[in-house]
Amino acid sequence: MSGKWRLVLTGIGNPEPQYAGTRHNVGLYMLELLRKRLGLQGRTYSPVPNTGGKVHYIEDEHCTILRSDGQYMNLSGEQVCKVWARYAKYQARHVVIHDELSVACGKVQLRAPSTSIRGHNGLRSLLKCSGGRVPFAKLAIGIGREPGSRSRDPASVSRWVLGALTPQELQTLLTQSEPAAWRALTQYIS
Repeated sequence: MSGKWRLVLTGIGNPEPQYAGTRHNVGLYMLELLRKRLGLQGRTYSPVPNTGGKVHYIEDEHCTILRSDGQYMNLSGEQVCKVWARYAKYQARHVVIHDELSVACGKVQLRAPSTSIRGHNGLRSLLKCSGGRVPFAKLAIGIGREPGSRSRDPASVSRWVLGALTPQELQTLLTQSEPAAWRALTQYIS
């Protein structure tokens, strides 16, 4: 990429610390792992002005990392899209990192901006609030469905995604998902 470009990585999840370590917050967990790969682990997040402390950021020359961690994921679009509007002057490539039920734990999918949101309410909120004017790729971090369950019952799904990640799942995210996410991301921006 040349010229005035920027990668905007946005991790979405529910309010932390209350929901830290849950499957639904795996997008924020992966954002932190990728932050280290980007060499930004020594930087401190700052609250984005005019978001009520609901979005935090770190910036360098060509990359902005956004954490939507102060409100529920299903409502994240309103505040995140305000921040995205600030990057309209750049050739910004937006990538949203989120949990994905339809992908097994340890697997990662980077999907183009034109692809389906697959019923993900956090992505739906971003799409609605951006009015479709901000194309964003989706970096889906697999959490899979509850073992032995194919249920789409909202109560069952909610219980699963809001449950704590097991030590084995955390290890899988670290050793399999993170390297796969990094490869997908570097291919996307090259």
